[in-house]
Amino acid sequence: MIVRLVLTVIALFAIPKQIVFVIVAPLVMAAIQFISSNRLRERAERAAWQKLAQTTDEFNEVDLDIVLRSAVKRAAELFSADKVDVRVAVPVAMDRLVLGDADGVQYDGPGGLAPSTASHPIAVPLTGHDGATAGELRLLFRGNKVALSEREQFTLRAFAAALSTAIRNASAFAETKRLAAEHEHAAKHDPLTGLANRRQLYTVGDDFLAERSAEGQIGLLLMDLNHFKEVNDTLGHVAGDEVLRQVAARLKDTSPEEDLVVRLGGDEFAVLFIGLPAPALAVPRAREILASLDEPMEVDGMRLVIEASAGVALAPARGGLEELLRRADVAMYQAKRAGNRISLYSMSRDTADIGRLALSADLPRAVARREFTVNFQPIVDLATGQVLATEALARWHHPDRGDLNPTRFLDKVERSGLLAAFSENVLEQALHAAGRLRTEGFPLPVAVNVSPRSLLDPTFPDAVEERLLLAEVAPEALTIELTESLTLSQLDVVDEVLRRLRDLGVRLALDDFGTGYSSLATLARVPVNELKIDRTFVDAMDSTQADAAVVRSTIDLGRSLGMLVVAEGVESEDQRRRLWEEGCPAGQGHLFGRPMTLERLLAALKRGYGDRPATLAAPLHDSASVIRLPARRSVPQPRHELG
Repeated sequence: MIVRLVLTVIALFAIPKQIVFVIVAPLVMAAIQFISSNRLRERAERAAWQKLAQTTDEFNEVDLDIVLRSAVKRAAELFSADKVDVRVAVPVAMDRLVLGDADGVQYDGPGGLAPSTASHPIAVPLTGHDGATAGELRLLFRGNKVALSEREQFTLRAFAAALSTAIRNASAFAETKRLAAEHEHAAKHDPLTGLANRRQLYTVGDDFLAERSAEGQIGLLLMDLNHFKEVNDTLGHVAGDEVLRQVAARLKDTSPEEDLVVRLGGDEFAVLFIGLPAPALAVPRAREILASLDEPMEVDGMRLVIEASAGVALAPARGGLEELLRRADVAMYQAKRAGNRISLYSMSRDTADIGRLALSADLPRAVARREFTVNFQPIVDLATGQVLATEALARWHHPDRGDLNPTRFLDKVERSGLLAAFSENVLEQALHAAGRLRTEGFPLPVAVNVSPRSLLDPTFPDAVEERLLLAEVAPEALTIELTESLTLSQLDVVDEVLRRLRDLGVRLALDDFGTGYSSLATLARVPVNELKIDRTFVDAMDSTQADAAVVRSTIDLGRSLGMLVVAEGVESEDQRRRLWEEGCPAGQGHLFGRPMTLERLLAALKRGYGDRPATLAAPLHDSASVIRLPARRSVPQPRHELG
């Protein structure tokens, strides 16, 4: 404007003197107008894009409500619309409509119930780069129909693309939370009765026992139903399940709210007494709970009277929930033998302590004489029947008591101070087997279960590396199976041990996936290569929808993260086919082979199935192809902002 004023003044004085200025002046003015217009347009476009960038920055949220409310308000401001509505078409919020203006949201609910808007709409689909649609965005204008300029149309498309991505990201996050909630609920509850399960009993019981105080006594009622097998055999399993549900409901209704009612499995139930005012009240409370079963229950038109035997134990001065549960179990069988309904645990009648102490005393000799042996169970491609890997399972070959499972001795090993020697013994045998398998023409990885306490030992990776060098086995041939309980603890020493194992090249597997909690958080932090579905979900997947959902979601999760999913406890061809149809690539169980010695495993691999070595079952179809173990997965590094 200043330049124009100066030129005008000059023209007033110059034109009368020089006629050439009559021709030059309009050209100069036109050039100035053109430059000024371009600068104004560039400034307007730059301001619009800056506003668009600021607006879409608000979409960096994982909460769908925040994304939609922000979209409505910012779109109204950005495009000067009277109103804006967003119709969502994603699974977590199908047919949801959010309507509002620059002042905020005025409606949020089902699209069919939204208030009518007598406006001229400009609609744009919320389509991502892959063509998938997340809904529709509409700008609503009152009065005459509004036409957007080319720049405004481009801005609207960019805004819609950013909003589509934000909606889909928020939808994926909501689905992840739903899956995590399903996993957590399934891990803590019995799917048939809705009661807490054994794992929840251990979690709650150990917490209370660790923080016991003088304000109350901890006790446990353990009971099972008498002659329940006859109900199943006579009326069928459907009627038996109904009996279990009614028993669970009565126990829940009768027990105080602070007590934990548990179904341990089958017809076995437990009630954890929390904060008993006095030890003498444990048995009266147990009698009151069992009295709830006296009233006949109606099942399939028949009136049934269900009886139960129960044992009651008070928390010992030392020991956790495992010892309390053992004592209640001893008391329950005392009640059964005596023909009583309830029995209180008595140390004088407990003969199990002698054997348990004797077994603990044998541990130093067992380690010195290498009585701990390793059996191997194959892990098989469900489609082709070909062996992919094998799992090493420790056994104690006791000279007097025969072969003992880890459940009989592992906790004693952990408490004895011999865990390091025991772990090295098992690891040495497993790596020897890996080398032998490779020499015989079967280069199969060998998986080894690791005690959670080993992850608390900073020298454990050094021991693993030393054993790998001595056995001349590549790190990729070893898979270490972890449990969720300790990997979730986020202790620095655990993270460091896992990091060193990963850097070493050892594969990591998460065992019994689905039975722990916050499993998704574990996967985000720990570089696992494999997920192993717990056998309890595989067993019940044909009978309960909840367990089938856990299996499906685990398979989908593993596939999306590029991890091998292995189903444990595959016992029948029906289970194998069902798992394969759900997308599970691998499994292990008695269908393919029980735990066996290395020599028997080699013989089975050489013999194969038909004329195919290293194959333990017929393929499910002729075109089945062998799956490959996924490569190492790295942990995402944290992103650092500049400035």
